[in-house]
Amino acid sequence: MSKQKNYQQSFDLACGAIKGMDLEERAKKAGADYRKEEEGEKIILHFFSEPYHIQFPQIEFYSPYKKTVSLVTRILLLHYLIRADGNPLTGRWVAYKDIPGGLLYAGVFARRVTDPLQRRFGMTAESFKETGIKSGGNPVAIGDASFILKAFPYVPLQYVLWEGDEEFPPSVQVLFDASVDHYLTLEDIVVLGQVMTGRLINRSTH
Repeated sequence: MSKQKNYQQSFDLACGAIKGMDLEERAKKAGADYRKEEEGEKIILHFFSEPYHIQFPQIEFYSPYKKTVSLVTRILLLHYLIRADGNPLTGRWVAYKDIPGGLLYAGVFARRVTDPLQRRFGMTAESFKETGIKSGGNPVAIGDASFILKAFPYVPLQYVLWEGDEEFPPSVQVLFDASVDHYLTLEDIVVLGQVMTGRLINRSTH
């Protein structure tokens, strides 16, 4: 219950923060579409390849693919829009622990994001790759299975799996562009990783 309360508080704070901002500028720096309409302003932001419509000033969310937009998704969308500074992608992939300040929360990230993936896909690289592609990922040639998913326009995630055998345990890495902290806080990155881990596990077939 307290977790839900915390999320609600986060959402309310984010709504308060974005209200005073220049929405056209926010959309531009976030790589989103901005529209001025009779009834207000609208931002269309892609989250894992799906368009989410945010209507202002009422801050209402709509997705053509979902009946309701979850509270966690709404928070991530707003946090990304608020923090985005238009910094270009560096093309350099880093682990969570290598993001400034990330070492402190690396254990939490592993528990919530990579450990569940290792347990589910550690011995089935093919299934991992298939599930990643089914979820909108582009395959890359690293490890035993790997793919890149675009969480937000400026936040790609690279998933890499090394399959386990008798001698070595399996290993899953989730990597981020080195510019990720220009778009999301460390806490948001954990939540984002957790959301995608849940989706990958739910979509896996074998």
